[in-house]
Amino acid sequence: MTALRVSAGPDEAVAGDVLPVIASLPISLVAKASENAADLFVVHGGPDWPQRTAECLLHDLRGLLIVEPTPVPANQVPDDLSVPVVVDYRFAGNPALAAAAEAFVGWPAEGMIEIAATDQQESNLGATLLDQLATLRRVGQPVVDLHRLSWNGSGYYLRASTTAGSFVLLSAHVTSGAPPSLRVRGLAANASVELVLPDPATARPAVLVRTTPSGATTMPTLWETSHRAGWRRLHAAVTGATLTTDLVELRAELTLVNNVLPPQ
Repeated sequence: MTALRVSAGPDEAVAGDVLPVIASLPISLVAKASENAADLFVVHGGPDWPQRTAECLLHDLRGLLIVEPTPVPANQVPDDLSVPVVVDYRFAGNPALAAAAEAFVGWPAEGMIEIAATDQQESNLGATLLDQLATLRRVGQPVVDLHRLSWNGSGYYLRASTTAGSFVLLSAHVTSGAPPSLRVRGLAANASVELVLPDPATARPAVLVRTTPSGATTMPTLWETSHRAGWRRLHAAVTGATLTTDLVELRAELTLVNNVLPPQ
């Protein structure tokens, strides 16, 4: 199998931990110094990421990775899906989400879900909220009817409901006393699900526990970060000649986020 050539600028390489991840996948990926003749491009999710994405899609590339996008108007997201595009979130790409989605199958409408994030910078809150919404979608609990309860420099509280009708409480807290993390907890009359997602910058794995009247079950540990899982997913999409739905889903999340962001 021929390894796909990856082009990433300095900002992209740092934000997505690109070079270490590529080094861990030497059979599938190899770093390329420039965009010329590269197969896969990386776009940093800063404020101009839609423009950069559109520019990259003009190249003769085979796939695109967007690292931790920040909120922009939904209509700025390119709709050219001629190549697979994967959005590399800090938490929502963690491979443990597949098992969490199974744990949430049949989640009752009368159940509730809490999703709480910690971050070290106020400026990250918009991207954190996008990550939370993407996480809920990937565990099979996409959100509708998002409303702001409070939002300030210390974090936010939001309420929403899932498409199945479950109540959702979303929160984020800014602190320098702990590394970034994300916790999802589902509470129902006869079951609970708790998923703890660590920062990809650490070596800690995700922890998933499902509790029923029969007892608590801790799911098997997966030692892989969100960033590495995102690259494997992009490689599979490119080599399998299949398109992804990440940009379509991101556009839906942006519509919700832009309705609750505080005025600038």
